[in-house]
Amino acid sequence: MPNRVVPGGMEEGGVSAAVAVSYGYPYAQVIYLQRVPGWSFWPDGGMVLITSGALLSVISLWALGRRFGIRPALRGLSVHGPYRVVRHPIYLSYVLSDIGYNLQECNLGTAALVIAGWIAMLYRVESEERVMAHHPAWAAYTNTVRYRLLPGIW
Repeated sequence: MPNRVVPGGMEEGGVSAAVAVSYGYPYAQVIYLQRVPGWSFWPDGGMVLITSGALLSVISLWALGRRFGIRPALRGLSVHGPYRVVRHPIYLSYVLSDIGYNLQECNLGTAALVIAGWIAMLYRVESEERVMAHHPAWAAYTNTVRYRLLPGIW
C-alpha cells in the first residue's frame, strides 16, 4: 500500500516515522545508558537546561491550547507567548532538554540517538511548516517571526 501524501506534499509514512523516532529516542537513551554507562560533564548545568526546557514546553503547550497535535495539521496559528520568538518553541524545549540530559550523562550511543532524534525533529519542522503555509496569516507570521527553532540562527 503506497504512502498517502499529506497537505504540503509530505508522505504520511515519513511523518509517522519521524514522530515515532521523536518520541522513542529519549527512552532508547535511558535503556542504552543502563547497559553502557556514560560520562558526566556538568550535571548542575544539565539540570538547569532540563528545567528550562520543561518550563518552555509547558508555556508553549499552554500558548497552543487546543491547537496542539502530534501530527502536522492545520489547527490554527499560535502567535502568542514563546511563538513570538520562534515558530517551534516546543522543539526548542526538546533541544534544551536533550543537551541537559547529555551533560548529566552521555556516551557515543546516546549522542547518536540524539542526532537521530534531531534529524526526525527537523523533518517534523519542515512537515509542519509545509502544512502551516496554507494558513492565510502564515506569510505575515514568518515575516515577523523569522526563526524556526534557534533565535538568531535558524
